[in-house]
Amino acid sequence: MGMYEHPILQDVINAQWFSKKKKSDGIVFGASFNPILDPVIALVFTAVEYAIKQWASGLLVSGSQFSEADYHDVYKRHLNGLEQWRNFSTRTAQALARHQQCLYSYGRSRAGFHNVPERVNSRFDNAKLARAAAAIRDASDEE
Repeated sequence: MGMYEHPILQDVINAQWFSKKKKSDGIVFGASFNPILDPVIALVFTAVEYAIKQWASGLLVSGSQFSEADYHDVYKRHLNGLEQWRNFSTRTAQALARHQQCLYSYGRSRAGFHNVPERVNSRFDNAKLARAAAAIRDASDEE
């Protein structure tokens, strides 16, 4: 198991975003989840830290809320950790990218969809971008 690869990550992703079959957010909004992005991973591990804190005594201690005010720094720490891991080496960047794709694939499979659609890098090809750029009036044209 590598950095940010604890099985609880997949468990939470499956439960939160892939548990409602074809109505799952991870399916309905698949383009936003393919692959599972850093903010989702950081959020999951932040929520896990919250849950551990709630049970630290061995009994559930309720009263605190899972709020941005209380957990923003924890979330940012995880987000920064993911970025540091990605930037550590080419090998770690590739491993993280594969892991993020696997998280999506396994979640999708959990929802009953075993074929993974090809990831689309952009909705716009260069020809469309060139036409749009050509249509922009230069500020000097309007004077």
